[in-house]
Amino acid sequence: MNAEEVRTKLVDVLREFLPRVAPGEPVEMARPLNELGLDSMSAINLMLALEGAFEISVPDALLTAETFHSAATLESTVRHLRGDAK
Repeated sequence: MNAEEVRTKLVDVLREFLPRVAPGEPVEMARPLNELGLDSMSAINLMLALEGAFEISVPDALLTAETFHSAATLESTVRHLRGDAK
């Protein structure tokens, strides 16, 4: 899976957990996810969805506000856990 495919898949998964992003509206990669409606319970469900979608395991050390700050930080985390080069 190339970088563009990772981003597309990430955004597709992420949309399910962002109630303030209308269907068809782009997800701003740098915008804080809490501004888009992600709360702590949604973040847990998002993590589980990402683990399933990308066949990764998110270690406890990465379950931080920084990891879930934005779509960009999640993309970086997913790519790191997949072993993708930047």
